[in-house]
Amino acid sequence: MENIAKKSNTEFILNTFNLKPSKKYGQNFLVDPGIIQSIADHASLDKETAVIEIGPGIGALTEQLSNKAGKVLCFEIDERLKEVLSFSLEGRDNVEIIFQDFMKADLEEACNKLKDYKDICVVTNLPYYITSKIITKIVSSSTPINRLVAMVQKEVALKLCSEEKSPLKMMIDYVGDVQYELNVPRHVFMPAPHVDSAVISIHKERVISQELIDLIEASYTAKRKTLYNNLKPLYHDQTKELLESCGIPANKRAEELNIDDYIRILERSHTL
Repeated sequence: MENIAKKSNTEFILNTFNLKPSKKYGQNFLVDPGIIQSIADHASLDKETAVIEIGPGIGALTEQLSNKAGKVLCFEIDERLKEVLSFSLEGRDNVEIIFQDFMKADLEEACNKLKDYKDICVVTNLPYYITSKIITKIVSSSTPINRLVAMVQKEVALKLCSEEKSPLKMMIDYVGDVQYELNVPRHVFMPAPHVDSAVISIHKERVISQELIDLIEASYTAKRKTLYNNLKPLYHDQTKELLESCGIPANKRAEELNIDDYIRILERSHTL
């Protein structure tokens, strides 16, 4: 089917298959072909690029990704969509759909399927309820994925593109950078969500170690606690000495640190 994101075509698919968007999976179908096209454009795709799409829904974004990329590997949790996607994406031989929860998927195995392509990126319209977990999984992976283009809740996009600190923001600051690309108003969805959305892009230039991830996450264990109290389970009796040797007061809190501080703590911890 062509132009799936056209409102009349989306309505036709939903009516034909008696499909109601799932609240459980946070399904809101985008019915603006221009925005769909813009998301695909921001991914900078060509036939030597492979795309991993999380949550293809009825295939509106998948259609455009398929037109531009060499391969599209989709993860869809909602098995009701098997017949729908077989219909809407019929004839698109470069699309493969795995009906599995992406959070349970082996990302290295997925990338291995795409090893013949010079470039691997993730392009997705993320469900709001699991946005941070999915982005964290991608950003923290050691796979060849080098960029992510994602539609997220506008509030999340603004936070990630601001100076506001969080574990995810620290990880992104380490691996590369994040950019705010596009506003997506709520009225272009079916059904319309209660909030506006935005498209962001994250470019990965290096891999983050599990050791650094553990340090960042430990420092945010309890937001009201000091860095010393949060890191003590990790570094035990050496915690105070470690922080002092890095020139970081023990009573500081995680949100007062930048990524360079975490790198310094980790490097210094290896010498104690």
